[in-house]
Amino acid sequence: MGWLFGSRPTTAGPSPAVAAAGVSHRSLALAALLASLKPEARSQVLDLGPPMGGNIEWLSTRGCRVFVVDLFSSLQFETVESRAPENFPRLLERLLPFGPDDRFDAVMSWDVFNYLRPDQVNALMSRVGQCCRPGAQVLSFIATHKEMPATPLRYRIVAPDSLAWEGALTPTRAAPCYRQTDFARIMPTYRVKSSFLLRNGIQEYLFSARG
Repeated sequence: MGWLFGSRPTTAGPSPAVAAAGVSHRSLALAALLASLKPEARSQVLDLGPPMGGNIEWLSTRGCRVFVVDLFSSLQFETVESRAPENFPRLLERLLPFGPDDRFDAVMSWDVFNYLRPDQVNALMSRVGQCCRPGAQVLSFIATHKEMPATPLRYRIVAPDSLAWEGALTPTRAAPCYRQTDFARIMPTYRVKSSFLLRNGIQEYLFSARG
């Protein structure tokens, strides 16, 4: 495992009435991403979700070096001014302190994009792109329904093509409902390699960094 950053303690979790745990689904995008990470390559993986010990262990046993930055939680501690469009790139430099040897082969953004403005997604992927190898893949889950959970869910790898998710389903907030045409504009240095629409209204995307 590499550095672990942005995992400050949070408030107590939701009550059982509004939480779901261990709900699993098949993920073709995850399967494609993991298939590209060969154990002998010692791939570097950036995880932008909360630290999940099982995921770190799962990837580490397959030869990956894992870097975790709980981006959503970290942003909650920042001022509104620091998150303004003109200041956000500078904030990311502090929250994502990449080193000269950080060269990512894969990025797991999970559902983080849903909780960022278009300019924030652009700034984030510009920052991450500075340390991505050509062809690096980005896994992202995009809400297509009008409403989504107020905070990101937590995803746990249970098999090469299967994920379990947990977290509070209520309260909800409006979803940005990003489309593929939006990403072509917001993330011009990445292309959509594949996408899959799930029954629960989540569109799985696998992006690839352009050379």
